[in-house]
Amino acid sequence: MVLSKYQKLQELGIDIWKKRSDQETIFFQDEVYSIDRNCILCLGKKDEKVSEEDKIIFLKTLAKSIGKNNFLKINKLENPELINNIIVLGTDIPQYSEQYANSEISSYDSMTEICSSKESKQLFLDQLKALNL
Repeated sequence: MVLSKYQKLQELGIDIWKKRSDQETIFFQDEVYSIDRNCILCLGKKDEKVSEEDKIIFLKTLAKSIGKNNFLKINKLENPELINNIIVLGTDIPQYSEQYANSEISSYDSMTEICSSKESKQLFLDQLKALNL
């Protein structure tokens, strides 16, 4: 029987990493962004037609407004226990949200609706600041 490298190391008593289970990795079907590693933002169907450039401008402005440094589009998340906040824009609460036991989930209008007026932008930012992200 041929052993994998991982199995050979285990037989030698060397266990330098934790083997990940399939349940720890979450693959996203929605458009999801990580904001500074402990917060994710989910965009809904209403924002699919928004250009990538406009999404980037929105996300950069949002990150800066809440005191975060960066954002990153993600397709999967391997450590859901690190997420403190889930911000959902213009969609239902994602089906995988039950895996985020320690996360606060907040639902808002779509990005398009938020950017439709100065008042809606200000209201959205005030609501986010109240979360203490």
